[in-house]
Amino acid sequence: MSNRRLTTETKEYLEKSTEERIEYCKRDLWIGYGAAMTLIELLEDKFNDPPQMRHEGLLIYGDSNNGKTAILRKFYDIHKTTLDKVNEDGNIVYEIPIIYFQAPSKPNESDLYSYILDELCVPHKPTEKVLEKARLAEHYLGKLNTRMILIDEIHSALTGNLTKQRTFINDLKQLSNKLSLTIVLAGTREAHSALSIGSETDSRFPSIELPRWSNGKKFRSFVATYETCLPLKEASNMAQTPEIINALYYQSEGLIGRTVNLLKKASVKAIKSGREKIIVEDIEYLPTL
Repeated sequence: MSNRRLTTETKEYLEKSTEERIEYCKRDLWIGYGAAMTLIELLEDKFNDPPQMRHEGLLIYGDSNNGKTAILRKFYDIHKTTLDKVNEDGNIVYEIPIIYFQAPSKPNESDLYSYILDELCVPHKPTEKVLEKARLAEHYLGKLNTRMILIDEIHSALTGNLTKQRTFINDLKQLSNKLSLTIVLAGTREAHSALSIGSETDSRFPSIELPRWSNGKKFRSFVATYETCLPLKEASNMAQTPEIINALYYQSEGLIGRTVNLLKKASVKAIKSGREKIIVEDIEYLPTL
């Protein structure tokens, strides 16, 4: 067991109770695999752009449950405010350099500005007129030196009335133009199709696809890395076991979110069974009744 490749924190959990180890297996975990790190680097470049007349945004799109939210939230965690005070000409101010939220369930301007104001912790009335909420949002985004807005599940706001969709996207572009900030969107292929309708919108939000895994070296590498974070007392050697890798790939359909959920469930089964290692029978999303 001492020769196994485990993270330092995971090794410490080997000595904890069964309940603590199960809870540890169920936690959300960040694994910096290739595509994710490429996107993090791209977002970092955009975050560090100097003020410009026309900031280019970004659309990250792909299948549901394929890691888009995890990437946005990881980048948000890197840059989110700690409410540290910043001195400006003798005045004490706070900065909120980045905000993250999920898009409204419909292309509603009022909801958009409410979500922004909520993330900026600005008191407002939800029933306030759209123009007043827009004014407040613009004022505080500027005052708090916000440089990037991350909007997840953008496909939710790109359904229904086409005029309202265009108005919603135009509001985002105007915020970007007025305040010299970058807006990053993430959503499904439907979002990509909706934003590709107009060439001007398409150029403002160039798109990059987050693909599914193929059953190859990168997938095995991800699984091997994930195993180093599982507090099991025996080695499962999943990446070197074709039956387990093939079962993982088949059950996950190449989706990273589903792969992670399968690994969480399998590790819990391995602990509860007393085997302390994952076997191919553990790789199932739901039990057979």
